[in-house]
Amino acid sequence: MLKVIVVGLGPIGLNAAKTVAADKTLKLVGLVDIDPAKIGKSLNELLGAGKGGPKVVASIADAAKLGAKVAIVTTSSQFARVAATLRECMKHKMHVVSSCEEMAYPAYLNAALAKKIDAEAKSAKVALLGTGVNPGFVMDYLPVVLSSQVAKVTGVRAIRRVDAGTRRKPLQAKVGATMTKDQFYSLKAKNAIGHMGIAESVALIAAGLGRRVKKGSVKIGLEPLLAEKPIDSLLGRIEKGRVRGMQNTAHWNGEGLSIELDLIMALGTKEPYDRIEIDGPVPLKLQIEGGTPGDTATVAAMINGARVLPTATPGLHTMLTIPVCGGGGR
Repeated sequence: MLKVIVVGLGPIGLNAAKTVAADKTLKLVGLVDIDPAKIGKSLNELLGAGKGGPKVVASIADAAKLGAKVAIVTTSSQFARVAATLRECMKHKMHVVSSCEEMAYPAYLNAALAKKIDAEAKSAKVALLGTGVNPGFVMDYLPVVLSSQVAKVTGVRAIRRVDAGTRRKPLQAKVGATMTKDQFYSLKAKNAIGHMGIAESVALIAAGLGRRVKKGSVKIGLEPLLAEKPIDSLLGRIEKGRVRGMQNTAHWNGEGLSIELDLIMALGTKEPYDRIEIDGPVPLKLQIEGGTPGDTATVAAMINGARVLPTATPGLHTMLTIPVCGGGGR
């Protein structure tokens, strides 16, 4: 039985802890969060289901005392900010799987740090992986897998349409729901809004197809989508003319290959879907009707990744280099 701790107990972390606790092949032995309101409480208490199970502690060292082999980390979207947590986990000889978006392909923005963390992981003899539904699967790993059926790929397009009204409150906030257009553009100017990891997805696709994307070479587009009528959200009512979500695009072209990503995450999105288009001598298209459910799929990706990390070669991995993470829950 694989012993697991969860670091970071927001909505995704709590869901991950709950899923680990319910799996007969895994054992939840520790919970970590720095929120004083959570420290000392059990998972069941945090979920409003009574008491029982490990209690939340503030330090990874305390959580690791029962011999955890893998840490699931859901604390930050930025690789540089999660690096200290990775190092603390490595100190306790734990493999790490994280939902950190930049960690899906950390060499794009943080090549030097990624090289250091990779060397430290190899020295500690542990494997590290950043994954999730997006980045980590729908708009990067899945296109690479599908492209394996085309002899010469000239173009990759990934289109994702998400109804943010079905998603957690933090995601609705992240896409700008209830903001004015001016507030959205103000945050855009500060690089404080938009989908984290979209450039990393481009870099991962390119790497899977034998190319290298240089830092800053991915062209990013970001625009607000406005409500045409009032919409209810977890943040309050979105009045007509206010932001209901965003459209984020990314494009890169080089060495005979064009990569285009087009993501809409907004409340009121009709008929959600994920579509992958591969251009080449015999083009391929794949569409997932209804789209991949982001919150549950991210948790599944991390937990299935946790299962294979102990068998992976030590180092800092991406989905391109880790063993296939099939769904193995029981």
